[in-house]
Amino acid sequence: MRCIVHGQRGAALVTAIFLLVAFAALGAYMLTVGGVSQATTDRALLGARAYAGAKGGLEWGLHRAVYNDAAACADAPSVTTTSYSHPSADSGLSDVAVTVTCTYSTRTIGGYTVRVSYLTSTATYGVLGNPDYAERKLEATVCRSNSPGSEC
Repeated sequence: MRCIVHGQRGAALVTAIFLLVAFAALGAYMLTVGGVSQATTDRALLGARAYAGAKGGLEWGLHRAVYNDAAACADAPSVTTTSYSHPSADSGLSDVAVTVTCTYSTRTIGGYTVRVSYLTSTATYGVLGNPDYAERKLEATVCRSNSPGSEC
């Protein structure tokens, strides 16, 4: 009696189906990672625009506080809120809304007047609640004295 041994059949089909499923899963994963990466990049860009707007507003407020006290912080309420808009529409900041708030305190030290201004610059891009919303807030303190060479 002869014994005929047949090799396994259909192994190539199982391997092909496995590879097909594995590559499909890998492709779906890569699409997901690519989409998340794109969304992260978009959010970083919006945050950078808001940061640039807040930084520009803060520099504007600091210049006014150092070189023009009366215009930087009004004397009556001791809080001045000013909206700042970037002059160039090509800068990428035309849709950024910037609000600069200034409070101050004045005191006399050794017969000299010292004025400490506290500035806050808040920049927003987009509408609150939308996925493309970004907000950045920067703060600074500047001291000015009418005494030459004195420290605040």
